[in-house]
Amino acid sequence: MTTDFFSGYDPTIENREQIRATSTELGFRVGDFNAPEEIDPRPMMRHDKQGNMGSCQGFSLANACEYVWALAQGGFSVERQLSTLYAYLESQRLDGGRLFGVDKGSTINSGLKVATTIGMLPEADLPYRTPYPNDARTIVTDAMRAKAGQFKIRSHTWLESYDSIFQYLASGVGAVHTGTGWNDSFYARNGVLESISLRGIGGHATAWLGYSKRKDPKGRNYIWRLNSHNDSWTEIAPSVIDQLCRHEYTSIVGVSDLSTPGPRAVSWMKDRPLG
Repeated sequence: MTTDFFSGYDPTIENREQIRATSTELGFRVGDFNAPEEIDPRPMMRHDKQGNMGSCQGFSLANACEYVWALAQGGFSVERQLSTLYAYLESQRLDGGRLFGVDKGSTINSGLKVATTIGMLPEADLPYRTPYPNDARTIVTDAMRAKAGQFKIRSHTWLESYDSIFQYLASGVGAVHTGTGWNDSFYARNGVLESISLRGIGGHATAWLGYSKRKDPKGRNYIWRLNSHNDSWTEIAPSVIDQLCRHEYTSIVGVSDLSTPGPRAVSWMKDRPLG
């Protein structure tokens, strides 16, 4: 099996047990709130590309946290963009070992630790650049970490089914940060991903933010995926998500500013129609 796809995320070294052990359960069901017909974040979310660097986990984490910030603050703004390079390098530091200081990706688990215990840095304080910096071990300073402490994620939830993913997004709790297998079958040239192959996969991280009006034969909405490598927004079929949820290398995690996740009315959904 290839595990250095894009020279990035290696799904075989992920500590899924720790992610599960520190997960916060959702104390509600889909019937406890009114799910919007769609949640389309595309007009309000930036799409930047990682280029020739294995920083996909940093992009997915930063994009997910930006979405959470929008939920918490009632809208999107340039000032709330978060540093993808910081998210990548700081999660590498927490991974340590063979990852820190070399461009070989970082784990979802360490990304969650950055977002919950250290915090996320504004993009303006450490703009993204390629190639992988020679000073990767020292570029993130204590002053940056202190400033990053102003924005932290308060909880994460291990999600292991389509229903739990939809519930998390539709209720306004937060965003979904994922590490999954990846190969060329995961690209959707027409913008809709209906099927994948899990043969010969590597690893990749993407943010899942909202869902479209498109539905499968069971009436389940397609999920919006924001990808930092090559393509951008893709509608993912629920059957693809079912397949990923059954795969041993999948890590799908909801992230929220809420310590106790629960449904909430989101002002920017109502005041600024999406789509």
